[in-house]
Amino acid sequence: MSQSSSGIRLRVAALGIEDGKVLLVKHRRFLSGIDLPDESWILPGGAVQVGETLEEAVRREVREETGLLCEVGDMIFVKELIYPYRKESQSTTTLHVLSLCFVVEIIGGTLHTGKDPELADDEQLIVEAAWLPIEMLHNYPIYPPSLATFIQAEASAGFKTCRARYFRSED
Repeated sequence: MSQSSSGIRLRVAALGIEDGKVLLVKHRRFLSGIDLPDESWILPGGAVQVGETLEEAVRREVREETGLLCEVGDMIFVKELIYPYRKESQSTTTLHVLSLCFVVEIIGGTLHTGKDPELADDEQLIVEAAWLPIEMLHNYPIYPPSLATFIQAEASAGFKTCRARYFRSED
């Protein structure tokens, strides 16, 4: 994951909707100590590489993780993760990530479960790539937890009336 000199990591995520379904990848837990299931469904995405535009990063991550090709639309939310979560008794931050999420339109490719090219086969975090029905999202372990509600509330308008949102670590 790309990390600035300030220690903040920048990543992108892609929100693709088709026929009442959302494109998600099932991902193994990558941080210990967080109250999450061993596997969660997340938006395709990952680190922005040095010299890569945000749009290039979104297209690359979608292709790597799902095999699909996309066009990148508007940014719809920023998710900030500070871990461990800031509490008065904790002052040491070990991870600070900003994730910029963009709406995408799938324009080609064949859906398959991709791989993280920077990880060995036995270290892969991606378990599955799939289109999940929007109305059923609350039946799946989704991360971040607020993502299912956000998608269900905004998808009917195609995210066209959505203004950019900010989600904190605890959201």
